[in-house]
Amino acid sequence: MVYGNGVSRRGFLYGSAVAAGSLMLAACSGNDSTGGNGGSGKKAAGGGAGPGQTPKGSAKKPLAPPKKFSEAPSLSEQVKAGKLPALEKRLPSTPYVIPHHWAEPGNYGGQLQMVIDASNSGAIKEYSYGHSLLRFLNDGLDIGPGLVESWESNADASDWTFHFRKGLKWSDGQPWTTADIMYWWNDMVLNTEHPEVPPDDVRSGRDTVATLTAPDDYTLRMKFDAPAPITPERLAAWVNRGIGPQWMAPKHVLMKYHPTYNKKIKGKDWYVKHDLHLDWQLNPGSPVMTGWYVKSYEEGRSVVLERNPYYWVVDKDGKQLPYIDEVRFNVVKDPQVQKLQMSNGRYDYVHGGHTSLVLGDISGLKQAEKRTGVQVSFWDSGSGTGSICFLNYDYPDDKMREVIRKPEFRQALSHAINRPDARKAIYFDTGEVTTGTLSPKGQMFTINDEAKQKYTQWRDAYVKYDPAKAKSMLDKLGLVDKNGDGKRELPDGSKLQISLDYPADASAEHVQKNNHLKRDWEAVGIKTVINPVPPEAFGDRWGRGELMTTTAWEVGDCSPLIYPGWVIPVETGHWAPLHGQAFTMQTGDPKKLKSQANLSPWKRTPPWMLPEKGDPIDRLWKLYAQARVEPDNMKRIQIMWEIEKIHIDDGPFFFGIVANYPRIVLTRKGLHNVPKKENLALGGWVNPWILPSPAVYDPELYFWDKPEEHKV
Repeated sequence: MVYGNGVSRRGFLYGSAVAAGSLMLAACSGNDSTGGNGGSGKKAAGGGAGPGQTPKGSAKKPLAPPKKFSEAPSLSEQVKAGKLPALEKRLPSTPYVIPHHWAEPGNYGGQLQMVIDASNSGAIKEYSYGHSLLRFLNDGLDIGPGLVESWESNADASDWTFHFRKGLKWSDGQPWTTADIMYWWNDMVLNTEHPEVPPDDVRSGRDTVATLTAPDDYTLRMKFDAPAPITPERLAAWVNRGIGPQWMAPKHVLMKYHPTYNKKIKGKDWYVKHDLHLDWQLNPGSPVMTGWYVKSYEEGRSVVLERNPYYWVVDKDGKQLPYIDEVRFNVVKDPQVQKLQMSNGRYDYVHGGHTSLVLGDISGLKQAEKRTGVQVSFWDSGSGTGSICFLNYDYPDDKMREVIRKPEFRQALSHAINRPDARKAIYFDTGEVTTGTLSPKGQMFTINDEAKQKYTQWRDAYVKYDPAKAKSMLDKLGLVDKNGDGKRELPDGSKLQISLDYPADASAEHVQKNNHLKRDWEAVGIKTVINPVPPEAFGDRWGRGELMTTTAWEVGDCSPLIYPGWVIPVETGHWAPLHGQAFTMQTGDPKKLKSQANLSPWKRTPPWMLPEKGDPIDRLWKLYAQARVEPDNMKRIQIMWEIEKIHIDDGPFFFGIVANYPRIVLTRKGLHNVPKKENLALGGWVNPWILPSPAVYDPELYFWDKPEEHKV
């Protein structure tokens, strides 16, 4: 086997602003002079479109490398000076050829000015796909090679073999081989003194860890005890050595800090110093496999990336990438200062998913285009929810938890939300109102007409704004106003109150949505309070089950088999945190499940809870286990539709507002190969980190039409 009649003056002005913003959004959502050809007016090379058509998507099959290669002039000079080996000795025997149809041949040189909110932000690593074994293409619809050139499995997908490109080199010129994977595996993951744990990539459908072996420098074998059919998807997901698993480490650098290889290293905390040298972003010159390596790192000020002379990727003409010499990330913590600088044209490229830009910022940015030369365009967010809200299914108060777990209560809350109003106010009438689903972008909802119908069913399940229906449903649950104060009480007369909990540094989008929820839920008689929580405490408090809601997040993912948390409680971050903790302990610490069984779930350490037989979570866990070992792709999708049905029949477990609203992309005129929405297979998919954006669109392709005007 191979491979979503009266108005006050204030209301009038607000409505006018929304209308103006909507017009701006409509005006600049269409074709403009930025994007795929950066304003050059040239037709992108590489096929994918006929005469006059917009090049779209990427080739599904790997492109053969050209017969000749070329490099940046600055590297040629170093070769002549004897400071670098010749290009043919720096590239692997078969370089990866970027397959995007919109890409045109570029110019070398120049610097790209960007902005980030922290020098150690993981978002910086979201611009480079170079450490990934496999790569998503066409907005996640296809999987192509990466460091791995080819791969295959046995019939039931329990035994996988990966063949790496020969002649790969780290950015310091040292050979990259499977020894760098086995160092990560044997000396970090399997080393009991090192805190790293096996990622989901190496777990079978039975949640047991695979056996990894490297028969030679270019071959890796993964043997599972059960079918692991989504292994390629997992290897393409995330950015390795970034937000995702490490998957490799430069052994030639790190072994000097490891007691197995350096007997001078003593103490059980050796890994602290070792791991300081593991993070390439914090260590200028640290070896990478990405298009740029870190040239300088100034805490709280800037991170500068410089071209990797050993990058293993070329364009269709054989030109080694990247085109741009340097990328400079300027650190600006205050989001308002960021926006002011953007409106003044301070930055060349802004990928909206990594900033606090919201659709309300469009008008000012659009008005500044002529003055700054920085143009506004849009990619799809791929969001399944917009700003989200979910109740804590495992809330510690018995009476409130009993109500939260009733589907009719959550359905009533959903019908009470005036989503069209929130869509207009927050998202400028973009996207589509939704009950709240996984992203509409993935295979689960796009593979055929039935899939599209499944998405529509979930999206529309409880989306209708019907406060009368919500009140009737609440009445039937016995949630009525017993004391005459105008607010509903619990059936026994005690207080009924929803707390909208969120990290205090949440963006305006989430705060504004929470104000809408408070207004709408109080309109049907439910006391609702806004509760900002210190950001540093929020995650721990949620994991312990202490908070009632999470209201400053969104769903951008679509495959429950790669990132199940949104629909299946498998860890503590989502709507059933104690169940999620129990799921991880089933394989991670099963003895504790037995020893603490007689304690209150919230007094266990850490707090955990197992589902009752036949309840929604029990059924979700069983379907998840079934899907993970199903080799047939269509059958896996059908199991995911069964998971969706539980979310319709017993849900909603999370509330959305709108799906697939646009994300802002800012591009300075003259910057080429930044794709337009029209160039991308599904219009882009900005929000999920699993489909690392913009890394999947290869920023190493971006180039200046006049690089001399953007000198380092």
